[in-house]
Amino acid sequence: MLLSVIIPVYNVAYTLERCVQSVLTQNLSDMEIVLVDDGSTDGSSVLCDTYRNKKNITVIHQDNAGLSAARNTGLTVAKGRYVTFVDSDDYLDADLYPSLMKVLQADDDIDLLEYSFVRDDGKSVETHTLHDKCYHDVWRYWFEAKAYLHGFACNKIFKRTLFDTIQFPIGRKFEDVFVLPQLLGKVRCVRTTPIGFYQYTYNKNGITARAQGSEWKDLLQAHLNVLENTSLQAYEGFGAYYAHVLNVQLHTYELTGNANDIQLPTLPFYGTLKLKLLRFFGMKGLCMLHRWLHQLL
Repeated sequence: MLLSVIIPVYNVAYTLERCVQSVLTQNLSDMEIVLVDDGSTDGSSVLCDTYRNKKNITVIHQDNAGLSAARNTGLTVAKGRYVTFVDSDDYLDADLYPSLMKVLQADDDIDLLEYSFVRDDGKSVETHTLHDKCYHDVWRYWFEAKAYLHGFACNKIFKRTLFDTIQFPIGRKFEDVFVLPQLLGKVRCVRTTPIGFYQYTYNKNGITARAQGSEWKDLLQAHLNVLENTSLQAYEGFGAYYAHVLNVQLHTYELTGNANDIQLPTLPFYGTLKLKLLRFFGMKGLCMLHRWLHQLL
């Protein structure tokens, strides 16, 4: 089996058929689909079972345990040399996978392929066309290509063996940002490609739309895990990444107001106004000032 496509399903009866059909019509014969129903209550379970008798489709039902658990379940049964994920409220452009698999099969060193995507956030639609580039130093991909701004799992194809010792974290939100840096520690080469597109669609009930303080604390912790590796500070682009994480820290404290949630260490980078203010006010002072100003607005 060449490719396993894992689709976690939870209460998405209104989009599930569009999603699955976009995968079924990919014109890639050596492919399987793994549908993991994570305890749906809206009829999605029944819809999943309508695909059970189709060739190369596996349907699994489990008690509700969250997105990470559903993906991990899919990984345990995936047979493909490569694996990818599709969220059940999203869909794919036609004949996308055949072109992507040609890229992967042309160079066995590629352990992770990221392809282009369209993102609909409910207010605007943005097309993100990636450069055609190989990164043998995978942290250049993270910092210089700003992969942390699109650190989600679904527009990527992975060698399945990367997940032999890595799982999505149970009980965490923004789970992709926890997992992707861990995977980079095992990757020989990351390839990005302008081939596309994965179609991200807005879900008013999704984590991005509903994220509160506890979810933002998870996102902050995921980035703090990366910052523990102090050798990464030498990379070009690290300052911009640190500025990004500072914004996550400021928003986390804005939502929680808890001084114990101020976790980001102060580092000597001054490329933005907020970083210059950080040098003057300190981390706690800047967090308090930011929260106060936003309460006034």
